[in-house]
Amino acid sequence: MKSTATVMIVDDDPDIREVMTIFLEADGYRVTVAGDGLDALEQLRSGSRPAVILLDLMMPRLDGEQFLKQFRAGRFGDIPVVILSGHSAAEKMAKELKAASCLLKPVGADELLNAVRRFALPCPKNDVA
Repeated sequence: MKSTATVMIVDDDPDIREVMTIFLEADGYRVTVAGDGLDALEQLRSGSRPAVILLDLMMPRLDGEQFLKQFRAGRFGDIPVVILSGHSAAEKMAKELKAASCLLKPVGADELLNAVRRFALPCPKNDVA
């Protein structure tokens, strides 16, 4: 167990949310999930502050791009956001949206955990990876 940092997964696919939650919890993270951008904004407004947000771009109600625009204007706009997308233009879009990183779906467990470890920044420990 390396961290008690919270990771928010914002994705409209329940299977993807479930698989990512399993990997992240096994690595010691607390996980919150949202089915779309509106759900995520409501959770953030209620005081939930994750260390990093994993964000799908294509979702109903409020997509990733619109979520990011509203999110950046809020009090938690400094939280790193990692874009998750199967869309070929996702990396270009992630740069334009000033996302911390971009992972193309399907995302492997190692790739996912490496990105979260990089941005979640748990309390420093004296061990070497």
